[in-house]
Amino acid sequence: MTAEEHTVRSAQETFPYPKSTFFINSHALCQRYSFYGVCYIAALYLRDNLKYTEGTATQILHVVYFLLSALPIIGGTLADSNIGMYKAIIASTFIHLIGNTILPFASTPWLITLREFSLLGMFLTAIGAGLLRPILSTFGGEQFVLPQQAKQLATYFSIFYFSCQVGPVFAAITSPIIRRDVKCFGQKSCYPLAFGIPAIVMAIGFVLLVCGRRRYTVPQSEESILLNMLKCIFYALRRRISSNKPRKNVSHWLEYAGDKFDPELLTNAKDVLNVLVMYIPTPMFFALHDQVISSWVYQASKMDGVVPNWFTIQADQMNSFNPICCMLFIPLLELVIYPALAKVGIKRPLQYITIGALLCASSFVLAAYVEYKQEPCYAQLPSPGQGQLRIFNGLPCPVDINFPDKNNHVIPAHGDLQWTDLHVQNTRKLNTKLALNEDFACRNIIVAKNWMQELSIFEEKSVSYILTVLNATADIQRIPGYDDVSKSQSNVPVLRVIHNLEGNLVLKNQYGGEFVLKLSLSDPVTSMIEVDSASYEVVYENEIILSDLPIKSGGVYTLVLQKIDSKITGSIHIITPPATLHMLWMLPQTIILAFAELMFQITYLSFIFTEAPEKMKCIMSSLFSLSMAFGSVIVVLITRAGLFHRQSLEFLFYAGLMLLDVILLILLSVRYKYRNFRPIKNDEMSKKELESDMKAVTCDETVA
Repeated sequence: MTAEEHTVRSAQETFPYPKSTFFINSHALCQRYSFYGVCYIAALYLRDNLKYTEGTATQILHVVYFLLSALPIIGGTLADSNIGMYKAIIASTFIHLIGNTILPFASTPWLITLREFSLLGMFLTAIGAGLLRPILSTFGGEQFVLPQQAKQLATYFSIFYFSCQVGPVFAAITSPIIRRDVKCFGQKSCYPLAFGIPAIVMAIGFVLLVCGRRRYTVPQSEESILLNMLKCIFYALRRRISSNKPRKNVSHWLEYAGDKFDPELLTNAKDVLNVLVMYIPTPMFFALHDQVISSWVYQASKMDGVVPNWFTIQADQMNSFNPICCMLFIPLLELVIYPALAKVGIKRPLQYITIGALLCASSFVLAAYVEYKQEPCYAQLPSPGQGQLRIFNGLPCPVDINFPDKNNHVIPAHGDLQWTDLHVQNTRKLNTKLALNEDFACRNIIVAKNWMQELSIFEEKSVSYILTVLNATADIQRIPGYDDVSKSQSNVPVLRVIHNLEGNLVLKNQYGGEFVLKLSLSDPVTSMIEVDSASYEVVYENEIILSDLPIKSGGVYTLVLQKIDSKITGSIHIITPPATLHMLWMLPQTIILAFAELMFQITYLSFIFTEAPEKMKCIMSSLFSLSMAFGSVIVVLITRAGLFHRQSLEFLFYAGLMLLDVILLILLSVRYKYRNFRPIKNDEMSKKELESDMKAVTCDETVA
């Protein structure tokens, strides 16, 4: 059926709800799930599997978001060209599907060039999603006959919006679970499956879209309004620059194009440029907002996600709170907050937008505070010019250690001495003297006369020694190799065992989990192993050595087991502190950012709809999406500059930039003049006007 045949029907005729929208909404649901199923786990995949630094991974993620936000304007232009909506949707979906299909294979250990293929898959997925974003909802709206189906059209948009929100929520919940809880290819996670399911879902969406092709109403292509407007602007600029003298009776430089372009187009272009000035503050807002998928995920990955006796929240699952909060808070804003603000004189869109910008800055102040409270538990790595020394006391009595330049130190029974910032150039030697405190527990242990040992410390390295017993004589031994004090990237606890035993050691937790280590006298230290966050019982050869041993998320531990006088003793030592804050402490900043998003972004969409010319609303929405893309550019530039070594300071820096943006927004708002509107009765609205409004609403989905 052609568009002409579709529109010449009698205005009195009633039409059934178009079944073709089922295929379109199903495709939208599948596309949103497949895209966000990739995005929500991409941050940890780039850091943990592809071994990018957090800064580089953040830049890559924001390049992906730049493509997602910058390409809708191209997608809309293609749909308006001779290619047409349906073919543009098919082509965009196919690109999306190729990207989704590459990622599962790129994340397997078979490929040598994991990085290159993974980035190719991500970028193709973003390109397909960006091109598709402004077209799909508009295409769905074209299935209705206006004005007869105006009410059904409104219902369709509600269903379409719901489909677009359900996909990301399910992706945020399920993808991290698949990534973490499923093991494959001998790895601790299963990214091939986590990326593979979105690819399968996208393939289903593609098949559904094609299956409905006989039912679609395909509108005929029209000349692109955007291209006409750009031609008009550039023509006017060229004429203005080449003109020797300014023309008289010319109130605006666009009027230089009056000899070639329609007066209505000139008027619309003036209105567009007037509204476009109000887009200047938007990139900074989205520079902060879009860090939900990057910097905030990395912040969550360093926090404790364990809900005791229930489950563990994954860092990338925190992404699910944002869309959930947005859906829950919309009624609260409409029914409570906006009426309350109206009572104190806050009624205009730009006032709501300013409040949203302030809330955004506040959320990053909270994020900075959370990061500041979390920083003391981060690993202190040996830096240039420094070395680290740890001495573990495996004896059941206190020990006096004397260093000529460090004075005396008493190490408690089963205690330790940790120096994390010793000055070292290449190698440093420390001479030590040892004395045992008189204690009944050490009555059978002797110290050699004039005992003296030399301890070696190395620059940018961490070394450990243990006080133990050899042939009934106290001695100090170097632990082979160098200590790894860094945390696990997955933030699970890591543990090693220093011992003088032979046999099996079992660590049992309250959830029934067991970790078995084989101990050998020839190797006095085990390698670092990842364990679960829990309370443990340490069992050696069916003998309980320690019980109620707390091991917490993000901690780096050393378990010391020593057999002295046929008795086995044990002690646990914290090398790097565990996470001090739970992930749920991020909820306040997440909730505030959700309110900020609703008051800023949705109000901007309303502002565009009411302020933009009738025929330019879709263009204005696409340009708004383009302004979002520049927010990602800001993040890439700041991250690449490497201005800060502490994430808390970087968050405060973003909050400060946002406050400056608020000041700019206030200045622009004061100068802005709202359009004057002529009330239009329902019976005055023509079919053409309804279609214009419909296209404006559907184009709002570009930033949904």
